[in-house]
Amino acid sequence: MKLSRTASAACVLALLTASACTTPLPAADPATLVAAPGLETRATAMVAELVLAPASAEAFTARCDSAITLINEMVADLETRTTPAGAADLAYLDTLSAIGWSVGNGEAGLVSEANPDPAIRKSGEECIQKFSDVFSNISLSRPIYDRLVSIDLSTLSESEAAVLKRNLRDYRRSGVDKSEATRDKVRTLNTELSGISLEFNRNLREIQGSIKLGSVAELEGLPQDYIDAHPPGEDGRITITTDTPDMGPIFGYSPNESLRKRLLEVSANRAWPENEVPLRRLLEKRYELAQTLGYPNWAAYITEDKMTGAPEVAANFLSKIEAAGAEAARIEYNRLLEKQKQIDPAATTVGEWSSCYLSEQIRLSDYALDAQEVRQYFAYNNVRSGIFSMMEDLFGIEIRDWADAPAWHESVTAHEMYKDGVLVGRFFLDMHPRDGKFKHAAAFPIRVGPTRDGVPVASLMCNFPAGDHTTGLMEHREVETFLHEFGHLIHMMVSGHPEFATLHMGGLEWDFIEAPSQMLENWVWDYDTLATFAVNGEGETIPRELVEKMNAARKFGTGVNTLRQLVFAGVSLNFYNRPPTEVDFGAVWEERSAALSPFERLPDTHSYASFGHLDGYSAIYYTYQWSKAISTDLFTEFHKNGLRDKETSLRYRDLVLAKGSSKPAADLVRDFLGRDWTPQAYEQELIDAAKSE
Repeated sequence: MKLSRTASAACVLALLTASACTTPLPAADPATLVAAPGLETRATAMVAELVLAPASAEAFTARCDSAITLINEMVADLETRTTPAGAADLAYLDTLSAIGWSVGNGEAGLVSEANPDPAIRKSGEECIQKFSDVFSNISLSRPIYDRLVSIDLSTLSESEAAVLKRNLRDYRRSGVDKSEATRDKVRTLNTELSGISLEFNRNLREIQGSIKLGSVAELEGLPQDYIDAHPPGEDGRITITTDTPDMGPIFGYSPNESLRKRLLEVSANRAWPENEVPLRRLLEKRYELAQTLGYPNWAAYITEDKMTGAPEVAANFLSKIEAAGAEAARIEYNRLLEKQKQIDPAATTVGEWSSCYLSEQIRLSDYALDAQEVRQYFAYNNVRSGIFSMMEDLFGIEIRDWADAPAWHESVTAHEMYKDGVLVGRFFLDMHPRDGKFKHAAAFPIRVGPTRDGVPVASLMCNFPAGDHTTGLMEHREVETFLHEFGHLIHMMVSGHPEFATLHMGGLEWDFIEAPSQMLENWVWDYDTLATFAVNGEGETIPRELVEKMNAARKFGTGVNTLRQLVFAGVSLNFYNRPPTEVDFGAVWEERSAALSPFERLPDTHSYASFGHLDGYSAIYYTYQWSKAISTDLFTEFHKNGLRDKETSLRYRDLVLAKGSSKPAADLVRDFLGRDWTPQAYEQELIDAAKSE
């Protein structure tokens, strides 16, 4: 999941009118406005407009600059107040923060990652860079901090006090209580880091690897719809890119080992050498920032406010998961090697480029499961409708089309979410690959809410095939990914209504963020759920026997896939838990791979250059495994009561999802389970995977 002069109201409205696609969100009740009504009225008007498809780069730049001007005015107003501080100041800070999150993070982030016009994408990047300075200045404002510190906690409600305490903690973590010289250095480092991050992610988004095939014969074993979608070009050759819809079927279905190896080599070197320097600079500047703030390294800083609290706790947890999954991985690898020997009797190892293909061959021979048969039941259009219905049934919501939404591409769809007939959120689905667009799968918050101006707005950005059974057949793992990302979306929608919504942003620990989405993945393995939308081109529902085969084969690969995730988690942690001078990118990657991965690896590759989480998650990729442990424990309630049990799903919605960051994540889980969470269910699942082999 991704997350970072006087302009009159008339000027703001004129700017918005110049935009090709702007949609007003519900206006605030003027009676709720507090001090400096002129500024807050303008702020509410700005946040109440949604600019996601600007007419030009210049229009978005003007929008961005107007937002920054308004924020600076509001900051100056708050910094110079002399009246006693109180809850009204929190509300005011929430409102000015909403502009930053809405324009400088939500709009600018989406524009930079998804707009089809390169010039407009660049304007989004420039806006993010400008807002980096704004956010840094606010977080380092000693006058604002001193005013917040002076608030008498006894005058606040419980929720107000919780928000104040969290924000004072974050102010101190930002360095606000340091000397002026130190704060200046922090500002400089934050600005530099923003620019480096933009460069790193621009390379990930815009650099696409590809290979050329001489003839259609090289696509032996691939589904016919895949072959039809890859005709020879003008040069008579077939292009296969490193985009997900191209790569996945090759690795899963192609018996051509040379082809798989070539494609993996190109994929593993994508964004290299372009990202070598930006990644090095990310490590250097983050280390310098951590040291400036009094921490030994970046990993110590970034884990402090997480559930783990320290990198040593995370490393110890990862070791336990490794121990639980090692036996399953050993057995699975031996089975893969035996399958490889059936193809090549002289084989002594399994290449990482062959693991997916051999896994599919084992599922076919040992479990009678043909993945190409499975995908016939998962056309994108049906999957989308099915996931909508599933969410409606589980969580008591209704999803409708959003008319006249500001979509930025013809393939983007827009929707509204209602609960008990009341609008609770809006979202976009940008689900298919195109040039210059974000390459992976994530949920992007655009508006948090309501902040007295509307409802949460978010977008999913994925890269799936588009259409019906002719063009849009999805792998089952892609259906699982769709539901996972939609889990983030539903979390944003139903939790996006606290008081001080913007100040709550980022308050939920990242160790927990993935857990609700990971738990939802279980539903696409449930026959009763799949039977509501999984149909083939003739309209026939997926057979129960096929779903039973899917589940019988489900645990195969659990061990090796877990160790693969532990490689990523270890690389992430070890890049940031030491001085950058001690980090050799290739050596750290190879050390973790040699320790955990049983597969033969390609030499002279640089996978770290395209490992995007090294920026956004930095040292804390371990959170996927930590969240997985929580999600497995959460699922025990559904396993006990039934996946379609309404009482359980609504209790989960109200006790876990809807509470957002109003409580620590451990408390949310305790409220639902009736006990403290434990990793034992996940560890046992890994152990059971070995027993089932």
